[in-house]
Amino acid sequence: MRASSGLRSPTPIAALVLLGSAAAALTVDVHLPPFGRDTVLVWKVQNQENVSEFVVRIAEFLPDRFIEWEGASTQGTVFMPGRSLAEAKDFVNASLFESGVDSRGKDSTTLWLSQRLFRGLKEDKKIKLRIDAIDGLMTLEGTDQITIEVNRAPATLPVIRVKDNRGSERWFLDSEENPLMVKHILRSFTQSLASVTTDRANTLRWIKGKKLTDPH
Repeated sequence: MRASSGLRSPTPIAALVLLGSAAAALTVDVHLPPFGRDTVLVWKVQNQENVSEFVVRIAEFLPDRFIEWEGASTQGTVFMPGRSLAEAKDFVNASLFESGVDSRGKDSTTLWLSQRLFRGLKEDKKIKLRIDAIDGLMTLEGTDQITIEVNRAPATLPVIRVKDNRGSERWFLDSEENPLMVKHILRSFTQSLASVTTDRANTLRWIKGKKLTDPH
């Protein structure tokens, strides 16, 4: 008779659990690399049968935010001063994305919630704000996770799920410092963040020269 080593092989179910945990560990990364110049964000946009990409390249992330954007056939830039990123009560969907125009979010933000609105959602679960210049409400529905590609590797990130009084559902990164919209759903329209790249240089196409050194 062989002496027992005291160690037992895992049962098939236990082995599957261990494998699942290991796979999950490969994708969970709640710490995004810092955003800065040359960060590239790519959303997949689906509107009924049409599928396209919406690309944002960051020229400045803090203290102000200066981005260039590119859709299927249009492009432009958006500048958001630091005070808007901190305190704005207006959230804009489309009006700052005018083709060929250098837009400025004077008292509003787009793609990112202001820190004030993000804190209000986390603390009070419901906030009053202006959405596209019209008074509205946003309600915190809960928390979730989203898996996206970060520097060419999958990463699972925490998000908050928010609904407004017009029927839109949005997911934002659960981060007061970077409350980025990673998903927007409205009827047959869906915009989902597919990838983030922070480790490539010279990604900017239109914000160059004087515009890059003095966006104000």
